[in-house]
Amino acid sequence: MNVDYFKSALLHHSKGNWNKAKEIYEHILKSNPNNYSVLQNYGPLLSQLKEYKLAKNVFEKSLKIKPKDPLLLYNYAKFYHDQRIFEKAIKLYKESYEIEPRNNFSMYNIGNIYFSINKLDLAISAYKNSLKNSPRNFLAYNNLANSYKQTGNFNEAIESYKKSIEIKNNNPDVHVNYGTQLLMMENFEQGFEEYEWRKKSKSFLDYINYDKLNLKSKIWDGECLDDKKLLVISEQGIGDLIQFTRYLYNIKSKYKAEIIIYLKSKKFLHFFDKKIFNLISDNNKITEHHYHVHLLSIPRIFSKKNDLFVPTVNFFQKNDNLEKKWTDIFKKYKGIKIGINSNTSLIKKNIPFDYFLNLASSFDFTFFVLQKEIDNKKIDKFKNIIFFKNIDKSENAFIDSIQIIKQLDLVITADTALAHLSGTLGKKTWIPLPFVSDWRWFLNNKSTKWYDNVSLYRSRQIDNWESSFKMINEDLKKTFK
Repeated sequence: MNVDYFKSALLHHSKGNWNKAKEIYEHILKSNPNNYSVLQNYGPLLSQLKEYKLAKNVFEKSLKIKPKDPLLLYNYAKFYHDQRIFEKAIKLYKESYEIEPRNNFSMYNIGNIYFSINKLDLAISAYKNSLKNSPRNFLAYNNLANSYKQTGNFNEAIESYKKSIEIKNNNPDVHVNYGTQLLMMENFEQGFEEYEWRKKSKSFLDYINYDKLNLKSKIWDGECLDDKKLLVISEQGIGDLIQFTRYLYNIKSKYKAEIIIYLKSKKFLHFFDKKIFNLISDNNKITEHHYHVHLLSIPRIFSKKNDLFVPTVNFFQKNDNLEKKWTDIFKKYKGIKIGINSNTSLIKKNIPFDYFLNLASSFDFTFFVLQKEIDNKKIDKFKNIIFFKNIDKSENAFIDSIQIIKQLDLVITADTALAHLSGTLGKKTWIPLPFVSDWRWFLNNKSTKWYDNVSLYRSRQIDNWESSFKMINEDLKKTFK
C-alpha cells in the first residue's frame, strides 16, 4: 500500500472531504480488500455518509479480522447510536469499554443514550463510570450535572458543573448550564454572570448573528442614560421578549433616553408604541447609539441594584377593530370562560391534552383552545370545548390571542410564550410546570415574583402531571363556586 496515498485519504477524511476520502479508500481496497488500516476508517466514513448497509458489511468484515479491537467496537457502536438503534449500540460500547476502559468514551456515550431516553439513573451511573477512567472529560461532568438537574438533585448538579469548568474553563455551554442552575436556586449575582456566557455560544443563532452586527458601541452596564441612545437587542423566544420588556419601560421612567429595540422579526412590531420606542426589525439598518445591551442581560444589571422584580407592564397596543370583533364573538358564550393550551416548543414542557379533556368533562365551564393545532377528533364530542382554527394567522404575532384572552376568566397553559402573554395582560393565569422547570420559575413556590396574577402548579414526578391537575381541579372548584 502506498503510505502517502493512505495519508492523503485520512487527511481528506479529517477535513470533511468525505467523497474524496471514500474514493481513495476504495481504490486501495481494490488491490487489498482485507487491509485493516483502511477498513477501520472506511466503515466510519460510510456511516458518516449514511451509507449504512455498506458500512455494516465493512464493520462485520473488520470484526472477523480483529474481533477485540476496542476502537473498532466503539465505531461500530456509534454506527448504531447514530441510527438510534440503542440496544445494539450499548452492547458494543460495553464490549469496547471492557477491553480498554482508559480514555474510552464508550461509557460516556452510553450515558448520553440513557439521558436521551430519560433513563436518568442509568445515565448518572454511566457518566460516573466513564469519569473513573477518563477524569478529564469535562463534557461527562456537564452531562452528569444535566442528569442530576433533571432528577431534582440540584446541589449535585452544581458540584458537577463546577468540576467541568475547573477542567475546561472556556466552554460557553457549560457556563450557561451552570448559570441557569444557579438562577433557578436564586443565586442571582453569580448566576447572571455565568449566564452572560450565552453570547459566546455557537448553540444559539442569536449570538452568531450578534457577532455579524459588529457593533462598536459600549455594552451598557447600568450607566446613566440621560440624553443617550440605548440599543436593546431582543433574543431567544417570544416569551422572553414579552416577559422582559418591562425593564425597558422602567429605564424610560428613570432616564431621558432614547431606546432602540432591535427585534428578531417584524411580526412583533405591533406590540410596541412607536411613540415610546424606536423599532428596528429584520435587516433594517441600525441607527447610531451610545450603548447596546442584550434584552436578557438587563435583569443582571437590575439585580445588582436589588431591583430584579420590577412590575410587569401591559405594553400591548390597542386594536379597536379586533377587540370589537372578538367581543361580539364572545357574546354568545355564557358562564365561566377558560383558555387552555398544552403545546410548547420543548417536549418536556408539553402537557398531554387529555388532562384538559378531563377538566372539560368535570366542569360546565366553556374551554377555549388557544393553540394553533389540535386533534379535532379529541374535542368533537365536547360541546364545551371551542377551537378557533384560524386564530393568529396574520403576520402579526398573537394578534387574535391577545383579544381572546381579554374575554376570558382564566388561562391554563403550559410554560410557553402564551403564559407570559396572559400574565402581562393581567389575566388570571395558571401554569402547570414539569418536574424540573425553567430557571425563571425558581423552586417550590406556587406564586411567582414576576406576575401577581400567575399561579404555578409543579409536577412532583418526572413526566407525571397527575398531581398538578388534581390541584387545578380542586382550585377550579374553589375559584368558581
